[in-house]
Amino acid sequence: MDVELEETGPIERKLSIEIPTAEVDAAFGAVYKRLQKAAKIPGFRPGKVPESVVQRYLGDQARAEAMESLVQTSLAQAIQERELAPITEPRLSAPEPPKEGAPYRYEVTIDIRPDIELKKVRGLELAAPELPEPKEDPVTLHLESLQKYHAQLVDEEPEVPAAAGHQAVINYDATVDGEPFEGGSAEETLVELGESRAIPGLEEQLEGMRAGEEKTFELTLPEQFPIEDVAGKQAEFVIKLVALKRRELPELDDEFAKDVSEEFETLDALKADLQKRIDEGRERDRKEALRQGAVEAVIEANPFPIPEPLVDRQLQQRIAQAAQQLQQLPGEDLGKMVEGWRAEWRPAAERDVRMAFLIPEIAKAEKLEAGDEAVDAQLERLAEQSGQPAAQVRSIYQEQGLLDSLRNRALEEQVVDFLVQEASVSGS
Repeated sequence: MDVELEETGPIERKLSIEIPTAEVDAAFGAVYKRLQKAAKIPGFRPGKVPESVVQRYLGDQARAEAMESLVQTSLAQAIQERELAPITEPRLSAPEPPKEGAPYRYEVTIDIRPDIELKKVRGLELAAPELPEPKEDPVTLHLESLQKYHAQLVDEEPEVPAAAGHQAVINYDATVDGEPFEGGSAEETLVELGESRAIPGLEEQLEGMRAGEEKTFELTLPEQFPIEDVAGKQAEFVIKLVALKRRELPELDDEFAKDVSEEFETLDALKADLQKRIDEGRERDRKEALRQGAVEAVIEANPFPIPEPLVDRQLQQRIAQAAQQLQQLPGEDLGKMVEGWRAEWRPAAERDVRMAFLIPEIAKAEKLEAGDEAVDAQLERLAEQSGQPAAQVRSIYQEQGLLDSLRNRALEEQVVDFLVQEASVSGS
């Protein structure tokens, strides 16, 4: 076997491999023997089909199988001989199928691990994160949300017209081209006005109505309407406002604080706890922004080439995870979102790949290590998030062979913490 190696890029190598005629003929012979035993050709008993007949009827299949066998064996041998360590799937140039009685030559491109020279990991220059100030007081907003959650629904006065903030109890019947459709009618359905959760235009039609009134109007059903036969079509609605209700909010006082939580005796104590949680959340956001800044800085300070197939694979994993959570969307809408994600998330996928190479290099250079204690901390965190005992979480990760992934995650956290600790932060 003749192997030529060409350096076609910083991490790209091209192998040109020529397999001698004798090995090609041997591969065909093995394929023919296997096909003779399995071939089912009219006029011949199983296992008794002559090789010439196999060649005539199954020649294309034989050539395909011979090519697969020749490439698989010779490529592994060539990679070993040239002491290469591919980090992506080899990319085979579309060759002609092999022919009996002739040598077979093909080319394949592989990516090898980049040679990383750490130039700077200490003293990275980072800008202190500036978190946007909330437009409204978060404590006030949270208290208002608690008020709504604990509010009582009471009947509105009969003469009061429906408006934003009201809860409308309605009966409705809808038709398209004079015909009823699935999901087009209901009784005593609750619609909260001003929340834009109903069919576009429906809430606006309800505004101004009074309890007991009926109304007929037309609306265009949305393209995303769950019943495909009527999606996007004009529908006629006949609606009766059965009742109009409003939220009666509880007073913001000490009794309210006691009602919403057993921990607090006064409203001031509740407010103080909310403020504390908000401050802690902003501090977490600040630290995370600083960590992300350190990641961007270390990538910029230590450039090296990366194989695009790895970026493609990382991007596809991100997209697959997101799409899994949105399976209920129509295929066309999900397809449009996925196309948008490809462009939007590619930089993040590239960042992930670069850090996957940098983390072990930095850890080795700075003598950082994720021991069993770091893995235990990861398990404790997962147990707390899932509400399961730590021992059970460990057992699950151990059975699925995922403890190494936790160790890698712990090492990444240590490396990023080190980068932040050793960085120069301006504006802090």
